[in-house]
Amino acid sequence: MNMRHFFSVLLAAALFVLAPGCKKKPAEAVVESEPQLNAPEATELSAPDTANAPSPSGEEAAAWEALQNNAAKLTDNLPDDKDEGRRALVERLTKQRGDFQKFLGDHPQSANRWEARMAVLQIENSIAMLEDRDIDSDSQRKELHAIANDPDAPQAIRADAGLVLLQIASMQFDQQRTEQAARDLVTAINKFLESHPDDARAAALRLTEAQAIEQFDPERARTLYEEAAKNEEPEIAEAAKSALEFMALRSKPLDLTFTAVDGRKVDLAKLRGKVVLLDFWATWCPPCVEEVPNVVEAYNKFKDRGFEIIGISLDKDKSALTKFTKDNKMPWPQFFDGKGWENEISQRFQIQSVPTMWLLDREGKLADPAPRGRLEQAIE
Repeated sequence: MNMRHFFSVLLAAALFVLAPGCKKKPAEAVVESEPQLNAPEATELSAPDTANAPSPSGEEAAAWEALQNNAAKLTDNLPDDKDEGRRALVERLTKQRGDFQKFLGDHPQSANRWEARMAVLQIENSIAMLEDRDIDSDSQRKELHAIANDPDAPQAIRADAGLVLLQIASMQFDQQRTEQAARDLVTAINKFLESHPDDARAAALRLTEAQAIEQFDPERARTLYEEAAKNEEPEIAEAAKSALEFMALRSKPLDLTFTAVDGRKVDLAKLRGKVVLLDFWATWCPPCVEEVPNVVEAYNKFKDRGFEIIGISLDKDKSALTKFTKDNKMPWPQFFDGKGWENEISQRFQIQSVPTMWLLDREGKLADPAPRGRLEQAIE
């Protein structure tokens, strides 16, 4: 395995084990939903520039080749059980981190030293993600800045360090969703693009900037989306067009009426003056089920303070839905039409994965398209 793909393997391995959401199958997808603000994708590392570097010793070359071979086996034969797979992957990553650190200790002047340092950081991020704990962002930023500003490091490695700095800023924004966090992310993007103006990821980063500031500076976001909609890359252009449609959706109160599975009449217009959570979910979706206790807790905490929940179930089995909501003390109304991914309301709003949560303000407008993980904070 070429080490240029090492970051991609780590990200794929971690996501394979964590499985954070239930996605609509590509063959079923019609239109992409609002592009979510995620960390920049793990990128391929370019080969180190060894033109002026001394040839590696046989021992160094063998050690680096061994690291490559071990990276290729990172996800081989992981246990099918989610928890066991997580533990096994953490063990393998921990050993691999030690191997990279030993390589750096044995070969401090290797032409591959910057790539090895980046690998150590990425492994630590992956372990933290798998163990559901925060990373030491201060020490990571210090190391990343050192690599990004090192004139001896290959340009591509410096660019990758800058992208991981963006990843940290993006994760902080995703957790906080505050204006300051958005401004910090925009600053990181602009700093990266100042240093790498011709980077192939510039258009995607401008799209990320628009997503970050949409709530706080809608006019700037709209301008960025309109520019991205003209991009030659179809994925960028379509994501921007979808985002513009979503902005239009957020500009006025959401209109929604239906008869719930228990016969109750639901009309969002009659809930003006309350904060409302639209929860797109299904009983067959493990991440949705894992999220239920948090949603129930938020409902019980805020229901007497003008908070309501409306469930949009993508179930096909009505009895499974009604039994689950009763057993888990979920008294709010549920939309159900038995069509699964072809659910009328999820189709209307172009929902591509569950759980998806939308938080509406007291005017009935979409205030927060991604409050999951910080629901109580978003409601307050």
